[in-house]
Amino acid sequence: MSLVQSLSDIVNSVRIIDVLDVAAVAYLIYRLGLLLRRTRALPLIKGILVIILVMFCTAWLPTLYWLLSRIIPVGVIVLVVIFQPELRMALEQIGRGGLLGTALAQLSAEQRQEVLSEVIDAAVGLSDKGYGALIVMERSTGLLDITRTGKTINARVSVELLHTIFHPRTPLHDGAVVIRGNQLVAAACVLPHSESPSLATSVGMRHRAALGLAERTDAVCIVVSEETGSISLAVNGTLSPPLSRVQLTERLQELFEAEKGRTHFFFWRK
Repeated sequence: MSLVQSLSDIVNSVRIIDVLDVAAVAYLIYRLGLLLRRTRALPLIKGILVIILVMFCTAWLPTLYWLLSRIIPVGVIVLVVIFQPELRMALEQIGRGGLLGTALAQLSAEQRQEVLSEVIDAAVGLSDKGYGALIVMERSTGLLDITRTGKTINARVSVELLHTIFHPRTPLHDGAVVIRGNQLVAAACVLPHSESPSLATSVGMRHRAALGLAERTDAVCIVVSEETGSISLAVNGTLSPPLSRVQLTERLQELFEAEKGRTHFFFWRK
């Protein structure tokens, strides 16, 4: 009975202002989490949290505790330097009123299937036309730092639009084209290249870019060779041999079968 009375007293003591206060803080943390999720900074945050946890767990070891306690202030400065683009973007969003904006559009299974069909048709069509391309499909690891290197488009994705952009005589055919949900949001973006010493010298820059991103993130990359017209898939740090349309479709369906949130796509053209 005393427990029930205690719970009743706690509930009765809660004020509306307290609820609003907690809700505001929770929403700010949520928005910050979304911002960090769309970058590759999240693993760095986890590393800092591990260091802090180890520091508290080793308080009884004077030397180690002293060393870790000196690392934390330096780490804060490093975070400010590393997150400078994110901080600038957040301030710009506040200035535009975008901090309270809606989250990225959530795609239904039918919408995801439609986008996958557009991507596959585009990859096969580009191969037939002899246009080299790299298609990157973002999963849980965010690539916001990649999208910021390109030009904003914000148009609905379609095979015709992709073929137009990747035509060799168009001004935006160089770099990556970013598709978020069913929207083509940016073009002419830059992707990192793999520096693996095991790669053969015959591997082209397009394939190196696909593998470089697959090594750093969980992105799924479709590579269309300009020389041979072959289509390959780079995922989890590995590059597949050439795939047929059926094999590509089956592999993408397998990779994105469990995806329920937004789907992002990137294209590369040398």
